[in-house]
Amino acid sequence: MSNTKILLIFILTLILSNTAFSQLKKGDAIDKIVAIVGDEAITDSEVKSRIVFMMQQNPNIKFDDKNLYNSILNNIIDEKLVIAKAKQDSIEVTDDEIEQRWQLFLEQSLAQLGSEQRIEQVYGMSIPKMKNEFKDEIKNKLISSKIIDKEFGRLEPTSREIQEYYEKYKDSIPEVPESYAIYRITKKVKLKFQKREELYKLALRVRDSIIAGGKYEDFAAKYSEDASTAKEGGDLGWIQKGKFLPELEKAGFNLLVGEISLPVETPLGYHILKLRDKKKDEILISHILFKFGQNEQDKDNTKALLDSIRFNVHSLNDFKLFAKEISDDTDTKGFGGFVGNLPLESMNYQVREAVQKLKTGEITEPIPFNTDINNFSYQIIYLDKIIPKHKASLDLDYQLIQQQASQYVKLNKYNDWIAKLRKELYWEIISN
Repeated sequence: MSNTKILLIFILTLILSNTAFSQLKKGDAIDKIVAIVGDEAITDSEVKSRIVFMMQQNPNIKFDDKNLYNSILNNIIDEKLVIAKAKQDSIEVTDDEIEQRWQLFLEQSLAQLGSEQRIEQVYGMSIPKMKNEFKDEIKNKLISSKIIDKEFGRLEPTSREIQEYYEKYKDSIPEVPESYAIYRITKKVKLKFQKREELYKLALRVRDSIIAGGKYEDFAAKYSEDASTAKEGGDLGWIQKGKFLPELEKAGFNLLVGEISLPVETPLGYHILKLRDKKKDEILISHILFKFGQNEQDKDNTKALLDSIRFNVHSLNDFKLFAKEISDDTDTKGFGGFVGNLPLESMNYQVREAVQKLKTGEITEPIPFNTDINNFSYQIIYLDKIIPKHKASLDLDYQLIQQQASQYVKLNKYNDWIAKLRKELYWEIISN
């Protein structure tokens, strides 16, 4: 699981557990200190709020379970020891990093709940209050993530450790679902500098025409490649500071009302902005977008190249040689294009549909491959074999077992590290 996903889960748990705390019985000693780590206190309410949250997820959990209380208390002690160690090692996070993580969480919440009003209803507080309430916790979690990555990010199991893990846990490793051993070759349809220069010149000519007396809205309808706004004269509506593409935000806030910008470059392309109104932290703005991209001839040429490879591949070894020589996929080309043994459920829709139609030894037609925003790519996929559902083995599932062993080794090392911190740093349980 990525650090971002871990952080989002942490924030959600934190918010819900603090909301859940309001359900604690009146009269509970919500400010009693039960432990100290360094110069930070852990309160009874902090532990009980987590219990209430867990009760919401599992009704079989008992609020007065003493063993559970002690377990959660020790988890919180470990969390604070990690943060204390990070601060001791001068690991820091910036305000920008905190803001980015908060905005990411907010965007996820908006996508799930639909509106800021609904978010406030669910969490029982205003969004500004939520942001202020959990700023320190978000900061601490980021600091914690950084030191954990520093200590364990590059830790990988040895061949012996993978073997030992398999021998110890082979009877409890779940069955491996039916999977497809696939290889791929990808080629980018590259954006040439000359085309970027031509696109800028076109944007500049359109801007000059508007300055000379042309109607901005008419030019937006004719030239803008933002289909969602072109017919509306490029209207982007009111944009709040901090919630816009940074290049456009900087240019937009520097314009005077009614002013037309020079072409502004973003990862999407060139934009001609028109500032229609301005407040302290908001701007009412329109844009005409000239997208970066490749023309159809470039795409056809790339697909033709991949098609020629298809017709010249007569074996898996042939495919591997082509992959090592010409594939643009740096993650797989060194392995002859080998992607892995993948269940259909783990593939995106287009790949899944294409692979299902193959017989072993066959190759797909060129299909899109997602890369960075300034490049479009195509891929061809070779199906080596279909592996039936089976009990995991080192021969067939080395990568899978390696990943599991890696998590196992890191967890053991983490536990050893926590035990060491408990000996080196000050902590004390006062009462529980």
